[in-house]
Amino acid sequence: MKSIAVTRAVFVGALLAVLLTTSFLPRSNVAAQSGRQPAKKSVEKKTDQQKGAEQPQEPVPPMPKDMKQEPPIKLSTQVVSTDVTVVDKKSGRLYTNLTKKNFTIYEDGVKQEVTNFSTGEGPMTAVLLLENAFNNRYWQGYFNPTFAQEIFQAAATFVQGFVKPDDHIAVVAFSMRPKVIQDFTGDRQRLYQAVAEAARDTINFSESNIYDALSFVLLGGKAVQLFDEGHGENEYGGVSEVEGHTAIILITLGRDTFSRITYDKTLKIVSRAGVPIFCVHTGNLFYKKYGDRLPPETRMDFEQARNSLQTFARYTGGAYFPMTFESELPQIMQSIQALLRTQYSLGYSPTNTRREGKERKLRLEVDIDGDGQPDNKQLDLRYRERYVEPDDNPNPKKK
Repeated sequence: MKSIAVTRAVFVGALLAVLLTTSFLPRSNVAAQSGRQPAKKSVEKKTDQQKGAEQPQEPVPPMPKDMKQEPPIKLSTQVVSTDVTVVDKKSGRLYTNLTKKNFTIYEDGVKQEVTNFSTGEGPMTAVLLLENAFNNRYWQGYFNPTFAQEIFQAAATFVQGFVKPDDHIAVVAFSMRPKVIQDFTGDRQRLYQAVAEAARDTINFSESNIYDALSFVLLGGKAVQLFDEGHGENEYGGVSEVEGHTAIILITLGRDTFSRITYDKTLKIVSRAGVPIFCVHTGNLFYKKYGDRLPPETRMDFEQARNSLQTFARYTGGAYFPMTFESELPQIMQSIQALLRTQYSLGYSPTNTRREGKERKLRLEVDIDGDGQPDNKQLDLRYRERYVEPDDNPNPKKK
């Protein structure tokens, strides 16, 4: 027991030293906004008269070629809305000055009339969901950096480099159960301190219940709230309660160990929630260095973890980022925040009034130059390609 305590103390000291090597950003004079319901974000409206400024803006770092990002769909009784990001394939630049006339949307092959259109170039609302299993602090003996260091350094890079005062970011860590470290705020120093607090929290199990944690963040539930110490377990609302664009930034090894809900059930939850999941997959340096020496079942665990994270990203309209070296973190986090800040919102009333809970497919065409022909071949369009219609007579046996 004494050796374990010494090991924990040494790890915590080393990890804090790593985090503190990056200087604190100055505390903002703007009061941080916190609470379960962030203020509704302002959305800049674009007019058709701005059509002349339809050129790509500042470049964002390139995305993995096999990544297909699909922002979420919010479905009401009458209007289907989908968020779209338009990226030039060759340059990797975002198109930020398009108008409603540039877009055409089809549902099951039938053209729909776009009735609602807006361009959001505003704040981010996201939950940083961090794996904090105790065994991440060492793995089959000495390994540097440890998995925990990779996870918390990734989180620190995001909050220090890319969060602005009008953003709404929460920090939730998980092992056996989720712990709410910091509720929504745009204060970078408070968020950095929350990440450091999570790194110091070694009273955890070795389990990594990713599926339960995703369900908790999306749907809410009971959790230990470290930002409100002394209150023990409290009911916590999921991000489905938050207005506007929301997202989950999941930083993890991806290996679920003991969740109460199954992988299939998790897929249903994330697919219906309409919240994109951006998965930052750690542990790749270890796997590349030592994968050949691992037993077959362990190698299979790593492969299954990668496939699961890629599927979560694809089903929800998020993105998958494998992280091998620390130097990749700024590029990864820049890509995530650029995608979250720059989206087009399209809405339409479906011509098909069927309400039987069946799946419908969406297809989007974008005409950049206004010549009447879609320019999809030169674009990387990131939007959800399907949704499930409402069901007025659900079968209670199918849950």
